[in-house]
Parts: sequence; structure tokens; C-alpha cells
Amino acid sequence: MKYFKLIVFCWAIATTNWAAAQTSGNVQLTNNGVAPAPVFALGAPAILSSTVIRKGKFYFNPEFNLGMDLKPWTLYARVGYYLIENKKLTLALTANTNWFFMKNMPVINHEEFQMQQYYSFELNGEYKPFDNQKFLFSYWRSDRLRLPGLLFENFVNFAYEFDHLKLGAKNIITTKPSIFYLEDHGWLSGYFTAQTTTYQKENWKCNLFLTTCWPISKMQGTEFIWNTGVNIPF
Repeated sequence: MKYFKLIVFCWAIATTNWAAAQTSGNVQLTNNGVAPAPVFALGAPAILSSTVIRKGKFYFNPEFNLGMDLKPWTLYARVGYYLIENKKLTLALTANTNWFFMKNMPVINHEEFQMQQYYSFELNGEYKPFDNQKFLFSYWRSDRLRLPGLLFENFVNFAYEFDHLKLGAKNIITTKPSIFYLEDHGWLSGYFTAQTTTYQKENWKCNLFLTTCWPISKMQGTEFIWNTGVNIPF
């Protein structure tokens, strides 16, 4: 039963006709790679990429996050299904297999990285009260697929996005403050606040962004994290 839901998702995605699928995504060049749960950071400049391939209610979302030396940091492979999708409310269920490459310092047994592998189930949604505003909510549960690594993780996130705000005639601002709870078994458990703000001129094909994260609870090993760079959509 441990892998049953993951197998069902993989079967569904494999049997879907992707000939007329829609593809979108983005690439980010950053000074400090930050994970989807922004408590974690690479601590060095990074290349973050995400692609969404969608057909009907199914979508496939691979993410490849690398250091500037092109060595891997995190890899995600999501398979999702939209349970609800209308003008006001969107709700999606997702299965996710992911890999985390932690750098060994010093190198152990001639291995530069320690690879940790997890599987996750995600419930992601958004509600649009107004055209340029969104309330976003997520619950992710991750479990260890093999040693080494954390036994499990729980992540609950609430965010409110103000999209396409005009600053003057040609400046566009989007800002998304959030609050989340993160439990990493045996390591930390507590609350955090975060925000991501982007800036773009009307004729730009990319935007500039700033992400910050603060721990609300006092937890050993956590600190203020920030990340900035350029985001290139496609």
C-alpha cells in the first residue's frame, strides 16, 4: 500500500495522450538557490528550472535545480491532477518523487554528495476573490524512500498574492506574503513567514525577484534567508 497511490498516478500519466499537450515553465538565475520550502538554501548561486506539461486535467512538472558548476542540488518529478478548476477555485492533487543532493564536507568514501530520496503527496489550491488577487494554500507530506534522510516532513503553507500591480505607467509589481508550518522529523518543527516580490517593466521578457524567509519560532539551525535574481519564463 505504501506505493499504491504513486503507482496509480504514474499509470494515469503514462496512458494519457500528450500529443497536444501545453508546455510552460521558467528558468531562474539566483544568488542563493532556495527550495520550495524556503527554509532550505543551497548557499551559493544556482540555476533553478521548472517545466509544466499539461494535457486535460493531468500535468507533469519536472524541476531541475543546479549549482552554477552544473552539479545537482534538488530534482523533482511531479504528476498532478486537477480535482477542481474554475474561475474562482482551483484544487490539484499531486504525487512527487524528489531527490536531494547534500554536499559532504569533507568528502566521504570518495563521494562528494549524499543523495536522499523522498516521495510526497501534495494538495495545492488557490481561490481568486478578485482578478488580481489570489489566496493560495498547500499541504505536502513527504516520506523517506531510502536511507539516508529524514523519516518524514509535513509542510502547510498559506499565501496571498497581489498580482500585476502598477507602479507608474510601465512598472509592474507582484508580491506574495506567506506563513507556513514545517515539521522535519527529528530536526525542526515551527512556523515561518516568507515573501516573494517581483518587478518587471511592461516590455521586459523577464522579471527580477526577491525572496525572503524568517523563522517565527526559535529553532536551532534556522535563520533569515534571502534570495534574488532574474526569472525568465517560457
